[in-house]
Amino acid sequence: MPILTAQEHARNRVLLDAIDVEAGPAYERLDQSRDDVEWKFLEGEADLALASPLVFAKREGDLALLAGACVAATGATDEIILQFNSGLRRIDTVGFYGEPGLETMLTEIVLKEKYGMHPRFFPMKREPGSALAAVDAMLFIPGDEHEPTGDATALDIIDEWFDMTQLPFVREVLIGWEARMDQTIDDVMRRAGEAVDAQVLESIDEQMRGKGTETGRESIPAHYRYKFTPDAQEGLQSFFHMAFYHGLHRDIPNFTFWEPEEEEE
Repeated sequence: MPILTAQEHARNRVLLDAIDVEAGPAYERLDQSRDDVEWKFLEGEADLALASPLVFAKREGDLALLAGACVAATGATDEIILQFNSGLRRIDTVGFYGEPGLETMLTEIVLKEKYGMHPRFFPMKREPGSALAAVDAMLFIPGDEHEPTGDATALDIIDEWFDMTQLPFVREVLIGWEARMDQTIDDVMRRAGEAVDAQVLESIDEQMRGKGTETGRESIPAHYRYKFTPDAQEGLQSFFHMAFYHGLHRDIPNFTFWEPEEEEE
């Protein structure tokens, strides 16, 4: 029985629910903290993980991405928020709660690439109300147990990424130990991704209906996609290329997707 480990939360819940439906009793799902998901999976105690792309990058030689599903964000999803005092012309210091990771890397890339700023990042213990007295900006990310204050200017970092690249930002990928994967697992994940992605596209279509402007164009609402589309793949590649260029990641991973072995004649 394959074991999938994941941290269930608002942005991935519909995908995990769809996987539960598609797999039925044929697999086991572990709901764990982000750190435990990474540890459990990389120790080989789970066959699959829905996790940060950084987890894949740590053991890419033994792992494979499942091409059927992922969690990719587009637009102002209110996940990764950078707050700073109004009127500030330059950001030289950024505070954050918790541990550095995908979110701090993305923020640093956006500030460097889009705004030409090269800030230093510092872990913070101060409460949000007083943090901006110590640093130029505060970064709020999912799971840090702190909320942005209501009296500061803010940037939605995922929206800034999309504005800069016109590509989604891949939050989570489905990863499996290559030697443990098979066609049945791949098919289940693909059907789950396609099912919830179709729902998303239908919802976007309903929101956009009747919103055409004089030019026939309108901003697409913030949303998540759950198929590993070519745009999502390009977004993931672009992120790691920029992370490597700016010295935030040691290399550019080789994104290998699982495929069945060809039978010998």
